Amino acid sequence: MAGEPHRDFLNRYYKWSRPIYDLTRKYYLFGRDTLITDLVREPWRSLVEIGPGTGRNLQKIARKRPDAVLGGVEPCDEMLALARKRLPHAMWVRGFAEDARFDDVMGGPVDRVMCSYSLSMMGDPDAAIDRALEQLGPNGELAVVDFGDLAGAPRVVRESFHTWLNTFHVTPVDVEALRQRGATIRFGPLRYFFVARLRRPVVA
Repeated sequence: MAGEPHRDFLNRYYKWSRPIYDLTRKYYLFGRDTLITDLVREPWRSLVEIGPGTGRNLQKIARKRPDAVLGGVEPCDEMLALARKRLPHAMWVRGFAEDARFDDVMGGPVDRVMCSYSLSMMGDPDAAIDRALEQLGPNGELAVVDFGDLAGAPRVVRESFHTWLNTFHVTPVDVEALRQRGATIRFGPLRYFFVARLRRPVVA
């Protein structure tokens, strides 16, 4: 899904679920705080989250790194309004990861780009990754946390899991494709989720 039809879907879906989003997601969006803990310990100045939703993750980062310059690219009008209210000093833009210009958000290249359970909802995740990497500054990194393949669980559980994800227009990320790009990968229990770090390619 991409473009305006996808934005319409997101606005319809999150219009009713927005008030309870953070409360419900804590029960199955695991690994987010693991990645946030890693990020706040690292030396960087600017970070953009792609698909920040309610702004929950950026708010947690801001509390630990009040000196950081933070921004978000969000296609859903309902979520963007909530995120702006939650973290008014961050820089926000309405857009899709596949064609977002970080210059419009931060005024230039950024040190970190974060995708928290958003890459699996994108129409063209490869294009989104390419877009993020090309807008990173020197020593910049793309940080991803998302659903894994649940390879450590019984087959019937895996199949039910994927059926459930499809209901929400979620397609698990191809982790091996990320690894082939040079990403470092860590899996959570049963490979339910993964955390990936991918550096900006070095141009000779």
